[in-house]
Amino acid sequence: MNSPKFPEKSALSLVLNPATIVGLIAFLTPICIFYIPLFLAVVLPVTAILLLTCRLTSTLPKFEFDPIPSGIILGMLLLVLLSIFWSYESALTLDRLPRTLIAVISGLVFITAVKGLDDRTARIFSRCFLASMMLVLVLIMIESVSGGLLLPYSRTDNTGVFFLNQFNRPLSIMSVLIWPVVVILARRNWRLATAAIGLYLACLSFFINISAFAAIAVGAIVFAFVYMLPKTGPLIVGVILATTIVAAPTIDHYLPAPKTLFEKLSLPRSTYHRLLIWNFTSQRIAERPVLGWGFNTSRQMPGGQKNLDVSEVALPLHPHNAALQWRLELGVLGALFGAAIVLVSTEMARRYAAGRVARAGAVASIGATFVIAMISFGAWQTWWISGMFLIAGFTILVCRRRIPE
Repeated sequence: MNSPKFPEKSALSLVLNPATIVGLIAFLTPICIFYIPLFLAVVLPVTAILLLTCRLTSTLPKFEFDPIPSGIILGMLLLVLLSIFWSYESALTLDRLPRTLIAVISGLVFITAVKGLDDRTARIFSRCFLASMMLVLVLIMIESVSGGLLLPYSRTDNTGVFFLNQFNRPLSIMSVLIWPVVVILARRNWRLATAAIGLYLACLSFFINISAFAAIAVGAIVFAFVYMLPKTGPLIVGVILATTIVAAPTIDHYLPAPKTLFEKLSLPRSTYHRLLIWNFTSQRIAERPVLGWGFNTSRQMPGGQKNLDVSEVALPLHPHNAALQWRLELGVLGALFGAAIVLVSTEMARRYAAGRVARAGAVASIGATFVIAMISFGAWQTWWISGMFLIAGFTILVCRRRIPE
């Protein structure tokens, strides 16, 4: 007699269960961010494929892309593709293109998939995500006190500097993900939410990460502003951020020279270097203001390897500012697409977030992401693009309105 096949079917159903997948992703992703953030470039496409398979093989609502945000993102992607024809270094453009295409398409699939998940799955996600974030806070304390207990490979001749730099990426992203945590806890008790922020800031004080502190500060301001003005606050924040993106190359026209700011304000050397980079980037933008130099050409911009001061290279790999990089490489249209993405994101948060706290938390996540994007990483780094899509999906699941099961 043939053995029944129910166990195999049950196991397959468990693996392809959306609740199982999002629960695992919710718990594992923060830990992955803390220890191996570059692995997000793998996490996103794998998660997108699994969730897409679940959506197509289950009774969940029909899988449909949201036309406006998807259209804007795909519009920027089309501009990236077209820039091959006028790229200053087409080899650099073609080299980065496949990874960017995979990350963006995976991100759109992931965002679309999570939007259709039922409320039970969203609750499971929130619980697993909260548990993981609390665990990561404990891990941050352990690592900061021990100087890298679980990171033995960081102990080199220059252990202190390497150890601090090891957590630049993780802490920057954690400073964004803390806002969905605040939403989850504030729904239960405001004291818990305040305690979580306080605990994270206490952990952050052991590290040197200006961008993470700035993200928390701006996130807090945005959260309070949108909480007080839930109807108009998201629009105001969106317009301010979008305007900043479009106007970014003109800012240096109204500021004193970087050297003057460095000497008068006693700025850190790293901040001074950022100012020099942004000043140099603005000069290159002025040379090709309409179409830009081509996707991913920041890496070999003319004059980019010259020292502008003692050891400050004019443009090391990228401008450390997404707005300037969009404008430098993709011209005016690149900046407009970037501004549109931010503006539509805040509008989606206003429209679909479940109440005042969720709306404030969602827009705070956008504001914190904006800060990191404008002072830290390259706009096209695959792990960073993947991280932003994962952050967006996590925020949607935590902050969205209730969807019937």
